[in-house]
Amino acid sequence: MAMQVEVITQAEKAARTKGEKKPRSRRRPSVAFIVVFILFVLYSITLIYPYLWAIMTTFKYDWDYNNNRVWLPQEWTFSNYSDAFVELSAAGRSLITMLFNSAWYSVGGTLVAIASSTVSAYVVAKYRFPGRGIVYGIAIVTMTLPIIGALPSQYTMYGKLGILDTPFYLIAMANGLGFNFMILYGFFKSLPWSYVEAAYLDGAGHFRTFISVMLPQAASVIASLGIVAFISTWNDYMNPILFLESYPTMSMGLYVYQQETLQQGIDIPVLFAGVIMSTVPVLTLFVIFQNSIMSLTLGGGLKG
Repeated sequence: MAMQVEVITQAEKAARTKGEKKPRSRRRPSVAFIVVFILFVLYSITLIYPYLWAIMTTFKYDWDYNNNRVWLPQEWTFSNYSDAFVELSAAGRSLITMLFNSAWYSVGGTLVAIASSTVSAYVVAKYRFPGRGIVYGIAIVTMTLPIIGALPSQYTMYGKLGILDTPFYLIAMANGLGFNFMILYGFFKSLPWSYVEAAYLDGAGHFRTFISVMLPQAASVIASLGIVAFISTWNDYMNPILFLESYPTMSMGLYVYQQETLQQGIDIPVLFAGVIMSTVPVLTLFVIFQNSIMSLTLGGGLKG
């Protein structure tokens, strides 16, 4: 009995020894890891510092900026942001007008572009008609062609249509092709036709099926594309300069102001205050919807 008790005791000790977790020894980082880490830190500093420098410049006086462009302000001031609404102007339009123009140009252009791409992508993906493959091929080819070479013909065509330098220029954004078309085409292509057949059995027509059945399933994708399109349109300055000369947006107006006052001397802190204010909407959207922007989630499937 004594030997049996001793054997059981040794077995329990062995089981306990196996069950105990040995402390893991931490590996020391290698020299290569340390070097790469330092390089990435330096690289991140080079990316962040220009933005911090721009914000810091907005709190300087003009004389302070001319004498001290790198270090912190000698005298902090917040008046540059209020002065920006008075001094910054382009084509006779104030900063408030430029903000308004940026709002309707970005919102209107995004709605027109996304709506046209959604409709065209759905029709090409779900309906068979002559020339369907040609439309898809044109969508791919247009993404490979450089847009700069088409600017003279675009300018002439918009002038003939009477939409040049008018808010009706937003009609030109209803091309229905491009990046948005390809993303939405892939999404609608992945949706089973059973959704449409079920809607037809319930008496729905083509338009009702698209609005009530297919469009809600693409809401997340459309919203993500809309956010990206809004940011891109807000930052667009080339098209307003060429086609909306009388309606300066923030991105266009700040550039025009810089060129108009280049000979007289620019108040850089005031200009940077306008630049920082122009980035607030897009920066806010990116912070709120960064997950949607970074990953356009495409989903679909049958339920029940």
